[in-house]
Amino acid sequence: MFNISAGNLLIQINEKGNVVGLTETTIAKRYESEIHMTYLVQVIVGGRMEVPSQAEYNAESGIVTLKFTQCGATVNVLTEEKGLYATFEVQSIDGHVDAIIWGPYITTIDGSIGESVGVVHNGSFAIGIQALNMKTIGGWPLELDRGEYVQTTYSHHGQPDPDSQLPSDNKFEYDVCAAWPTIDGSMLQAYARNRTNADTRPVWNLPNVEVAPLTGDDAQIVGTKIALFGCTVDRVLETIEAIELGEGLPHPMIEGMWGKISPAANQSYLITDFSELTMADAVRYTKMAGLNYVYHPDPFVNWGHFTLKRRSFPNGDEGLKACVELAKSEGVHVGVHTLSNFTTLNDPYVTPAPDERLQLAGTASLVMSLGTEEQEIEVSDPAPFAQNLFRNSVRIGSELIEYDTVTENAPWKLLGVRRGVNGTVVAEHEAGAEIGRLWDHPYDVFFPNIVLQDNYSKRIAELFKTTGLKQISFDGLEGLYATGHEAYGVNRFVKMCYDGWGDEVLNDASIVVSNYLWHVFTRFNWGEPWGAATREGQLEWRLSNQRYFTRNFIPPMLGWFLVRSASDRFEATAPDEIEWVLSKAAGFGAGFALCVDSAVLQRNGNIEMLLTAVHEWEKARRTEAFTPEQRERLREPKGDWHLKPIDENRWNLYPVHISKPLVCNPAELQPGQPGGADWAYFNKYADQPLKFVLRVMPSYGNEDASVKRPTFYTSGVYMSFETEIMANQYLVCDGERTGKIYDQNWNLLQTVQASADAPIIRNGGHTVSFSCKFEGDPKPSISVKIFTWGDPETVGEI
Repeated sequence: MFNISAGNLLIQINEKGNVVGLTETTIAKRYESEIHMTYLVQVIVGGRMEVPSQAEYNAESGIVTLKFTQCGATVNVLTEEKGLYATFEVQSIDGHVDAIIWGPYITTIDGSIGESVGVVHNGSFAIGIQALNMKTIGGWPLELDRGEYVQTTYSHHGQPDPDSQLPSDNKFEYDVCAAWPTIDGSMLQAYARNRTNADTRPVWNLPNVEVAPLTGDDAQIVGTKIALFGCTVDRVLETIEAIELGEGLPHPMIEGMWGKISPAANQSYLITDFSELTMADAVRYTKMAGLNYVYHPDPFVNWGHFTLKRRSFPNGDEGLKACVELAKSEGVHVGVHTLSNFTTLNDPYVTPAPDERLQLAGTASLVMSLGTEEQEIEVSDPAPFAQNLFRNSVRIGSELIEYDTVTENAPWKLLGVRRGVNGTVVAEHEAGAEIGRLWDHPYDVFFPNIVLQDNYSKRIAELFKTTGLKQISFDGLEGLYATGHEAYGVNRFVKMCYDGWGDEVLNDASIVVSNYLWHVFTRFNWGEPWGAATREGQLEWRLSNQRYFTRNFIPPMLGWFLVRSASDRFEATAPDEIEWVLSKAAGFGAGFALCVDSAVLQRNGNIEMLLTAVHEWEKARRTEAFTPEQRERLREPKGDWHLKPIDENRWNLYPVHISKPLVCNPAELQPGQPGGADWAYFNKYADQPLKFVLRVMPSYGNEDASVKRPTFYTSGVYMSFETEIMANQYLVCDGERTGKIYDQNWNLLQTVQASADAPIIRNGGHTVSFSCKFEGDPKPSISVKIFTWGDPETVGEI
């Protein structure tokens, strides 16, 4: 029996390599599982897992020698106690081993389980694992069965487990998680492979794929290294920072502070399609919103070479550099969006001659020679061509070919063949020539292999270094799984970018978070706005993300939100929608992205109002002006709020109630009945003047329809507007005697006077009556939202 001290965690290992003790030293509390056996390491040989039969510890050298009887291998692990943590590194292996498993280290902690950061805690004490190099992967080999101790949320086939007790916001599959729930607590795990030999195994979404070998140190198991630690929960980040600094892990700084604790890590940003011509406007709008970053969502004409679009950047990289320098002169940084290793069909790696390093999902050989006219291709093996991918694309030499299907019986033939696709040249091919199935994706892209992907990383890094770009999102990182090298391929891609771009760069990624890259990524801004109303777009996903960020010690973000112009499906974005977003961001202490096309910035009349609201809310959030109790209430998904500045550092915060749309439809009136409606309304706040937004909605596309003399009646007062409001226009009253008419994109058309002051909406329930004269055939309908405000409370310095 020997002991290893890892911060406040005492790790006890017996003569068989079992971890028999995980003890919090300050209170002598034990956390090892009494049900399930834990090992320092296990080995994989020929698809079979083997536990050590003997462990010998040399206290002088710190070497643990583990012997494996069945396979005959010996693994030497160097252990080092380093104060806040301990490290374990494979120094040498005698015998053949395909992979090594660190742990899994099974604990009785069943509180917070940080699947990406590799930390579990019970609210007071935490135990963690850290992968200390790229080839050490937090997770579990996909082809292996899981232990009986594993709590499951999905089967190997991706189907939900109805008996799962895991939280519904679990983000990842078991194989990519450094921490995971067990039946009686939690577990920490990592592994490394021998990548020097070709292999066939499950890869990404395919069950059986040929994986090419690698060379170099990263292909070897020797050198795989982890850190283990135990500490109080409030010292987790302090401990991980010590590990980063002590072990040479990435340690990105943001505005002079470590990224994981820097207040600047989760700052919000503006997304817009700026160009060399419009950069000054983009910077102006960014500053209007009080933001420091502007981000281009789609700057490249291709992915792979990442060539900038000429219509936006006619001077190429130099033009983008000029944009960056202009923004920098105004205190604004610039970022761009990528799809990582997704490779568009117009990229030079694909056309006119496909690069031989494009990733293949499998290969076969031509059974017969192929001329230039054949429309069927006989192959030696049908399996690669029956794989379930998006495009049926193959490469023979420098020719790309598409096919409809492969025969179900021998002779195996590709049918419905289209030769020389995507600008490649039809050629003759000899019998026995290799034919490879290209790995593709529904985005209509291919992928590079792990060698070619290095070129992508180098191009991205060089672009950032030479232009001064300061923000990136590694969208589509899951595409790197196509190389067959799991998280190692992802680690390699991102780390090469990180090493190459130089100064600090805010970066996030798609839903791929390896334990190693937790150290590189600044934050994650998941949540998309497409095809849904502002309050509805992936709301549950956005909220569950906040729980993920908390348990993984990641600065919180709410995702992308869209400012839109009016369309057939959606109204143009209104101020109350933006304030809903801003109130949730303030409640969660989270940043977000505001996505506004340059055309919308020019088209919508309320842009200044919207961006001014962003400025005020974000200033209050980033100065931590909201109290914990206020933040708790702001997080309520159905709550609406309005923030009004008092002075430089104080605001009034108003709770707001917005009625459901109150509709008056002339199609539902009896012949000859005057146009009108009576609406029941309950005001839960104090008495206040009527505030409303009235919208005229066309029927059957009749945009020439209108309403005249809209009139409201409540509390004994009639309020009429002697005006005409056309279809797709708004009448807005803010509790004054005046009303404002806007077009569908919130451009002010005119201000009109009412016949009386706005009637008072009393506290409690009562009726609001409405009438108007409908014009047109067919007549339009009316939708009204009533707004009531509660008493304000002060935010900020008192």
